Amino acid sequence: MLLRILFFIAMASMVVPTTGCGSTQSAKIRITKVDEGKTIEVKAGGEIVVELEGNPSTGYTWETKDLDVSLLQQIGETAFKSSNPGLIGSGGTLTLIFKALKAGKATLTLIYHRPWETKVAPQSTFIVTLAVK
Repeated sequence: MLLRILFFIAMASMVVPTTGCGSTQSAKIRITKVDEGKTIEVKAGGEIVVELEGNPSTGYTWETKDLDVSLLQQIGETAFKSSNPGLIGSGGTLTLIFKALKAGKATLTLIYHRPWETKVAPQSTFIVTLAVK
């Protein structure tokens, strides 16, 4: 009988650490310049956090181009974090956050440009494919 109780305790202790693995919680996916051109898998309901270098003090910013709003929704505005807060006008990281709305495949295209220069090609383009499951 004691052996049976010890067996059940041992089995219960093995189950507890794995509880939650494989859960359907929404995940945050972080994407940077190294992911350019790749296909990234994300769960429906998950967030995609895109972090790219930039310097808004020059007038340039990262913005979406032809966003598929049936699959992706931008959350909030583009945020900036300086790489050198003590130096006015220094560059840093621009962060854009998106939510994957439903299953499907979408191309996320971001352009680095001055928004008021409508007849000028973007200084840079960033493209990833998102496979929403």
